[in-house]
Amino acid sequence: MSPPRSRPPVPHWAAAACVGGLLLLSVALWKDVIGWGPGRDELGPLDPKSYEAATVRKVRKDMTFGGAPCSSCHEGTEPLQGDPKERGVFHEAIELKHGRNQHCFNCHHRLKPENFANFDGTQITLASVEQLCARCHGTTYRDWKSGAHGRRSGHWDVAKGGPNATVCIACHDPHWPLFKGFEAAPAPHVNPRTRKRGPRAGEGMEGAPH
Repeated sequence: MSPPRSRPPVPHWAAAACVGGLLLLSVALWKDVIGWGPGRDELGPLDPKSYEAATVRKVRKDMTFGGAPCSSCHEGTEPLQGDPKERGVFHEAIELKHGRNQHCFNCHHRLKPENFANFDGTQITLASVEQLCARCHGTTYRDWKSGAHGRRSGHWDVAKGGPNATVCIACHDPHWPLFKGFEAAPAPHVNPRTRKRGPRAGEGMEGAPH
């Protein structure tokens, strides 16, 4: 039986070439000989209205009309009857565009109009107005509670105070809750993946839906 053949030794020049090649590659990467390609353009500042922290509407703390509290006219001793818009000029300027809710007392309590009416006749205060909206908009209320609908501020980290939810009437006018059309905020004008230019801020976005 013949002894196993031994592999021929690697020539010194081959080993030196491998080491030299690795050194040259390291130096090329270190000196950035190849470079990183065309750099990204600087993005302009975002329009402040695209991240404005203020809510669409100012949430009132007390139920007043024209600066006067409801109790200045409605004493709360007898349930109100009829349509308040037909009784004098105080409420007739209010326009109701809220689906089937075309009567004040679909939402307002007849005895205490500064509060709202639940289906069982109990009163809902202004501080809990989302409970009124939940009567008809149950799925939206569910999404609002989970953070999928509406606006949040504060912190996701509960250790820092947690998120704060804005109530329905901070965005929606309760008498006319449908929003008018919005224009979407423009996208950055450079695609970081393709490095291709898109429309700059305000270009080609006319009439874009929100």
